[in-house]
Amino acid sequence: MTSISAPGKLMLSGEWSILEPGNPALVMAISKRVYVEIEEAETIHVKLDDFGLEATGTLKNGTLTWNTTEQTTRDKLMFTKGAIETVTSYLGNDKPFRLRTWGDETVVEIDGEKRKVGFGSSAASVVAVVGAILQFHGHDISKRETKDLVYKLSLATHFKTQGKIGSGFDVAASTYGGIFEYQSNPTWLSAKLDSGQSVNELVTKQWEGFLVNELSISDTFHLLIGWTKESASTTTMVKQMKAYKAATPDAYTNAITTVAAAAKKAVTAMKNNNTKAFLAALQTNEDALRELGTVSGVNIETPELKQMSDLANAAGAAGKLSGAGGGDCGIGVCFDEETANKVRTSWKEHNIYVVDATLDRDGVRVDA
Repeated sequence: MTSISAPGKLMLSGEWSILEPGNPALVMAISKRVYVEIEEAETIHVKLDDFGLEATGTLKNGTLTWNTTEQTTRDKLMFTKGAIETVTSYLGNDKPFRLRTWGDETVVEIDGEKRKVGFGSSAASVVAVVGAILQFHGHDISKRETKDLVYKLSLATHFKTQGKIGSGFDVAASTYGGIFEYQSNPTWLSAKLDSGQSVNELVTKQWEGFLVNELSISDTFHLLIGWTKESASTTTMVKQMKAYKAATPDAYTNAITTVAAAAKKAVTAMKNNNTKAFLAALQTNEDALRELGTVSGVNIETPELKQMSDLANAAGAAGKLSGAGGGDCGIGVCFDEETANKVRTSWKEHNIYVVDATLDRDGVRVDA
């Protein structure tokens, strides 16, 4: 049996502007992992512990057919199915296997109701499944060139399965780990997928506008993650932003350019190990995201996220939302333990849920 895992994601800087080619973002992996076990079997057998379901199927020429017609089950299996089909099509191998997946606890009970904390578990699961199948077929996922293959196969799967939206930063975080500068070109990838190119043709190409530049991390770096106790629909928000862009392209470009400029300053400051400039860039980034939400009408910085940011700033850290906004998580970043403790205490005093997670320096990996 082979065991593989992949971390979750958070964005440090560059939300929304990353959707436009050429704009950088600072991306990081966090210590909320998805795990996969894979072993030989007589037929395809998949068990998803987090959903309490399992299914069998038949794999032929890279197409997986489930032995169930239950639509809810099929819906919950769609990312796993996409990952299996993509990687086996690439390998040209229909060898059956048994696959089991589960994740670090990202479901929290609030007032008797279970709610999910958004750390990109669908992307992490796709990366872990793709990595597991490649490793099962003799590929060494500890090598950088194999990680690049995992990234391309996983991004093609995840991007297509979720309706061709997003930058793919969550897939990159789960693949490479640590903190890195990231750029993408969703328009290029969408066009390539629509063109009918085979998986093998696509992954052997140089991907236009995509960049992963891994950065060194100070040993004094502290990340605090707070949760608003509310989930957000990124898909809905992206559709709203696209409508704003189509209606007022000049205003959209101005607002996005301001966000991108803050992200570029954050990247430069991290490369230069300039902690003061880095924290200032994160605060500027939050201001720019707030303005983007105001002019676009998209609910990016909610009152809860603003409170989280303000409290982190008051404690001496840099606070901002992380991701699309509208709920989910905010972060506080600092470079000393005393300030980190102040942020934790302040958030808890204001009934903000402090998530037990931090930076994960590893990407997809083979586990003992």
